[in-house]
Amino acid sequence: MNKPLSTLTDDEVRQIALLVETLERSTFDYLQLELGDLKVTIGKGNAPPPANAAAPGPYSAVQPAAPVASVAPASAPVSAPAAEPKLAPQPAAAQDGTVTVVAPMIGRFYAKPEPGAAPFVSVGTEVTPDSTVALIEVMKVFTAVRAGVKGVVAEICVQDEQLVEYGQVLIRIRPIE
Repeated sequence: MNKPLSTLTDDEVRQIALLVETLERSTFDYLQLELGDLKVTIGKGNAPPPANAAAPGPYSAVQPAAPVASVAPASAPVSAPAAEPKLAPQPAAAQDGTVTVVAPMIGRFYAKPEPGAAPFVSVGTEVTPDSTVALIEVMKVFTAVRAGVKGVVAEICVQDEQLVEYGQVLIRIRPIE
């Protein structure tokens, strides 16, 4: 199953999302799963031990992992953010002066509230911190993505109905006073 994230089926995305939800309700800090060429690492603490380190047995206690939900072929490295864990990614300043709005979870990005409706925002739209700029859907549960800053939408970085990963840049906003 040598598939990049964008070619996963809806059922595979649902299964991964179910793993994420199960981990959130558990006392475990991270889960690393390999099935053929698919490698999934999800966590809610410090980074997992490096892949080239001496691996513990299959049922041994392990160190906590970084808050990641990434999917990659087994041959590709899976990177973990070095920042402290957060419940959801917050808008972050980019080098070009814009603020990035990132995906709070892995799932399907929706730019509009329903099929055929106008998008929540487009380039040039003024937003407030509480403005809904998109939805992320996981297992038929929709989560609103807020702008988090007052400004003007400068760029929409993903397409409607595209699969996105945790922390992926969705929208860039140019802040205004």
